Amino acid sequence: MDSFLGLFDPGEGEETQLPPEPQLGNVEYKLKLVSPSKHRFEHLVTQLKWRLREGRGEAIYEIGVEDSGLLTGLSDEDMSDSLETLELMARRLGATTTILRKRTVDTGRQVAEVLIRKVPDDQHNIEVRVAVMGSADAGKSTLLGVLTQGQLDNGRGRARLNMFRHLHEVQSGRTSSISHEILGFNSQGEVINYSELVTAEEICENSTKLITFMDLAGHRKYLRTTVQGLSGYLPHYVML
Repeated sequence: MDSFLGLFDPGEGEETQLPPEPQLGNVEYKLKLVSPSKHRFEHLVTQLKWRLREGRGEAIYEIGVEDSGLLTGLSDEDMSDSLETLELMARRLGATTTILRKRTVDTGRQVAEVLIRKVPDDQHNIEVRVAVMGSADAGKSTLLGVLTQGQLDNGRGRARLNMFRHLHEVQSGRTSSISHEILGFNSQGEVINYSELVTAEEICENSTKLITFMDLAGHRKYLRTTVQGLSGYLPHYVML
């Protein structure tokens, strides 16, 4: 996905090629989705359902892109029709669509990146657990404090205070326990954190996607606690 995101950055030059479409995962390339037949539409819905399953409730569709990765682009009319078809596909599965970005290629045609998100029927939102690791004094707690509180640090460690659970952590500035903080996103991809709402319950209620950060200790003295966090909470990802 990094290669694709770079294509929408005006500072990245005139690249017009993506890697070939991956067979596995939640990324799908579609040149166009204009007036599909009933049989074709059902096939597209089934394909979308599989991509959503691969992405744990999220899929990325690249419209105007061939399977080889070539950014051919679409006319304004074809792009509008393709996005409408994609919206109908998502609606069939109870999912939502969000246009993340568009770009005009050299031919004057458009390509678009669309996020499709479906919250599982037995869940209120999509949850992703991320363990944050690194050496002591690397700024892990400060980073999480800024992300979840929505306020910059004052240069003296104020942002990280919300992550600490014990007095000795505040005094030393080092995490010794496993602390959790959440960061939410609504259906439009907008951030929901403590700068908008007061309690964790409110953030959960208003989010369609919820990231739970696990702030792990970086000092070797607390290595056992860090290993316990990795093995006990089963994070989906680790951020170093």
